[in-house]
Amino acid sequence: MLASPTPSSLRRSPLLVCILVVLCIQSYYLFKYDPHAVSRSQGRKYGPGPLVATETVIVTRTAVVGPSGTDAVLQKNVASVRGPPMNDIVLSIKTGATVIHSRVPIQLLTFVPSFPNTLVYSDLKSKIGDFKVADALARVSADEAGSSLKYWRKLQELQAQNDGLSDSDGKMGDLKDGWGLDKFKNVPILIETYQKFPGASYYLFIDGDTSLISSNWFPYLMELSRKHDPMTSPIYWGSLALLNDVPFGHGGSGYLINQAALRKLIPQDKLYDEAFLLDLERNYTKLASTSCCGDLVLGQAMTDRAGVTVQHKWPWYQGETWWSIPYHESNFCSAIGTLHHVLAEDMQEIWDFEQYMLKKTGMDKWRPSGWTQQHEGGFKEWKFSDMPREARSQDLKQYQNILFRDMYDYFISRKLPRVPEKDDDGTMTQSARRVGWDNRSWKDNEWNKDKVKKEGTLDWQKNSILSERNCRIACEVHDTSCIQWYYRDGICGLSPKFNYGRRLRNDGTYDEWRKLGVSGWLPERVEKKVSEWRSKCPGTYA
Repeated sequence: MLASPTPSSLRRSPLLVCILVVLCIQSYYLFKYDPHAVSRSQGRKYGPGPLVATETVIVTRTAVVGPSGTDAVLQKNVASVRGPPMNDIVLSIKTGATVIHSRVPIQLLTFVPSFPNTLVYSDLKSKIGDFKVADALARVSADEAGSSLKYWRKLQELQAQNDGLSDSDGKMGDLKDGWGLDKFKNVPILIETYQKFPGASYYLFIDGDTSLISSNWFPYLMELSRKHDPMTSPIYWGSLALLNDVPFGHGGSGYLINQAALRKLIPQDKLYDEAFLLDLERNYTKLASTSCCGDLVLGQAMTDRAGVTVQHKWPWYQGETWWSIPYHESNFCSAIGTLHHVLAEDMQEIWDFEQYMLKKTGMDKWRPSGWTQQHEGGFKEWKFSDMPREARSQDLKQYQNILFRDMYDYFISRKLPRVPEKDDDGTMTQSARRVGWDNRSWKDNEWNKDKVKKEGTLDWQKNSILSERNCRIACEVHDTSCIQWYYRDGICGLSPKFNYGRRLRNDGTYDEWRKLGVSGWLPERVEKKVSEWRSKCPGTYA
């Protein structure tokens, strides 16, 4: 047994005193905050159950002995709340090598764990932590793609030389041709996704800047499976886009294809028939060479070869993010499935919003009828194509989906400008403004120099493009359905929908901001409209 140091030795060894203090503090906090410490000390045994990340504590050394003299900083990693895991749907993420590290990691940390079967495809074979990233272009026919693969070969060369594409400052090189490669990826990704998970009921394809409200998806797929058996009733659903008379599901909004639809494109006996798959890939690689985008090419393949045309299911499949969505009676009470054009910081905020809503509604505890501990722990997979009888008759109207209403309340309601301003002559207006801001009113009704020349244009419409004041008056006085407006030189946008928008520039003078654009909202009209839309929503939250 080691003898305790004498008081005199302690006085002579201040370093030893510091070490003992740090060890005592660490022991106290690690025992206090370890949720299993007491149980282990009592010899408690744990049976099988859901795998939950434990809460950990890091006591930083600098916080204890640093010059500030502050208390130890405790950094807690608290497990996220989630709905039931979905093993019967495959999530396939498409991105590019030059943007993958700025987009995909936050997806993997937020909604992806709710989809245990997730694949990531890029222009290069690589890894993100322990997550393998496949090369979507590995099976593309070089003779059909032609010179379009020149950039892909450059990426391969750079990776071989540097084992990465960033310089010492972490910045990407001047590589601007990624979009030219992107259009070749969709069909090969679909083939490989199907090959790797041939028995799934559903396959969801999204981009690296797409975010999901993951907890809404389980009841959504249950309801969908009741109406359309995923093994026999083909589904290709998304946000419909149309180009050159070709309908297709917009890739950034995400599109869902079920087992029955994929079997029509690739029969089960052809799934590993390389001759059949090569013919499929070559035909649509050739089409991609003369097309704008890969989601159009896939839509063409589904229509021509599978006989399955995309069905428009907006607003579940959404091409905007929380600040760019036009809120209206057409979507205000609808559930959210996907969001697009989502920056990494926005994706974190959207995840925080989902966490907040799950706790608020208690839906993190919701499970379908027939759910067991084996399903929860991942030992048994839930099949949407073969749900328990009680799940098929379960009342899903009791499930509280996260709605566009909730997103408006969480992100926008408190930020909306509400104080009307005075006109230049001192009279009070109906509008609250933001300078250097784009609330996207022009997307609904834009008056510009060309449009006002058309026959039948009224005087107030012609005048609206001449000044900010005229544009504001056009909304306040002449267009009674207008609840917000936007003006910049020669353009006046008027909208009956609510859009929050974003700042156009963070630096500069007031005059520089004003030239970029001025946005206005009519607070009284906005509140009235939002109240009308809200009254039609199912349920209210305290």
